[in-house]
Amino acid sequence: MTDHKLTAGGIPVDRILTGQLGRLVDQVLEHLVGSIPLYAQLPREELQGDIRQITERTLRAFAETFRTGVIPTGATLEPLRESAARRAEEGVPLEALLAAYHLGGRVCADFVAGGFRPEELPDALALNRLILDFLQQVTATVSASYFEERQIIAGEEQAGRQSLLTTLLDGGPAAETARRTGLQLPAEYAVLGLAYGAHADEQQPGVDVQIVARRKLRRIRLELDRITTGPGSPPMAALSVADGIVLLPAPAPDLDLLRSRIGKAAGVELVLAVSTAVPDQVPGSVELVRDLLDVVRIHRRPPGVYRLDDLVLEYQLSRPSPARDRLAVLLQPLTDRADLLATLRCYLANSRNRRQTATDLHVHPNTVDYRLRQVARLTGLDPTQADDLPRLVAALAAYDAS
Repeated sequence: MTDHKLTAGGIPVDRILTGQLGRLVDQVLEHLVGSIPLYAQLPREELQGDIRQITERTLRAFAETFRTGVIPTGATLEPLRESAARRAEEGVPLEALLAAYHLGGRVCADFVAGGFRPEELPDALALNRLILDFLQQVTATVSASYFEERQIIAGEEQAGRQSLLTTLLDGGPAAETARRTGLQLPAEYAVLGLAYGAHADEQQPGVDVQIVARRKLRRIRLELDRITTGPGSPPMAALSVADGIVLLPAPAPDLDLLRSRIGKAAGVELVLAVSTAVPDQVPGSVELVRDLLDVVRIHRRPPGVYRLDDLVLEYQLSRPSPARDRLAVLLQPLTDRADLLATLRCYLANSRNRRQTATDLHVHPNTVDYRLRQVARLTGLDPTQADDLPRLVAALAAYDAS
């Protein structure tokens, strides 16, 4: 608290401010528009209405502080709390809001600075200290109100997204849910199936696995939230500790890059299965991407981005049928010969390159030749013969699927 009224040129500072309040408000608004780009984009109606009103109230609070030497608290700051909540609702960044208050304090100080006499230097210093203390209080009050409102909004937005996601996954009336939640339905969704392993920390003895898994999921969600989509059409995800479904408004971003970013952020290997669907066909696409993830797992495909076209043979042979069963039986004689199955897989994966297969399996090329002859003897299908190759590939896919 000051020991006496602060004066500039022999006039109480609070009277200088209140006596020329309209002019001071104009100066603050002019500086806001000129210095903070967001305020230059506001409609004139809002600038000369709500923003002007809160500026005037803040300057009156400044004047009262200079008169009494007491930093305002409680009900005096209620208009600032209400204004912060409105700015949060409008999506005004907090940094722009706080910058406006600090700019107002600077304009206020400059407004009276030229009037101080040499003997009033203590008053000038006291004025600056009061401005700093006032802005400290305002920063804390405005930030708290802003974040409180943002939490409410985020909760409502999350509830709306979850409601729409549930409706889409269940095949319900998505358009009605979107209208009720204020979200927009895109013409088409990219439906992503995610499969990811455990984080290395989840395997450590003595570590709380649930904490590590929640951290992994949080990092995946953060990467998904960074995806830029159209207004009102945010990414939506239903995730577990091992897999999940994500709906993105089409067209989807670079999915190879997205997979890499998510995997790096979460510290896991990641498989993405992709399909597209109009809103009322989302359940069918979800079933498809889940089937594709199963195909990738069954056939030991490496982490990557997969569409139906990439797995069309394996997918078809994963469907139960008499033909699949007949194909699978062809490799039944190898059931107890893990060495022959491993060699056959590696040989086919290497485009029938026997030397590369030998290198990968850490055996001599002659061993590869011997094992392939054994496969031919037991199954009647020779991996070295082009005529037998299509049936052998199909038989292996059917064997794995069954």
